[in-house]
Amino acid sequence: MKKYDYLVVGAGLFGATFAYEAAKRGKRVKVIEKRDHIAGNIYTKEVDGIQVHQYGAHIFHTSNKEVWDY
Repeated sequence: MKKYDYLVVGAGLFGATFAYEAAKRGKRVKVIEKRDHIAGNIYTKEVDGIQVHQYGAHIFHTSNKEVWDY
């Protein structure tokens, strides 16, 4: 049986970001997600060259440049 430092339930914005940052720091991370894609409710898919919110419109409320650049 594999051992992990973290089990992340859900690959939404927080789960995916946490897993990525933990793995960069050498931690062993297991992510489980019920959907067949990451990004949770902010997931978009391309339709005729346009990114469409799969689960309705979502607004990312921040003007912090460091957050946007991430």
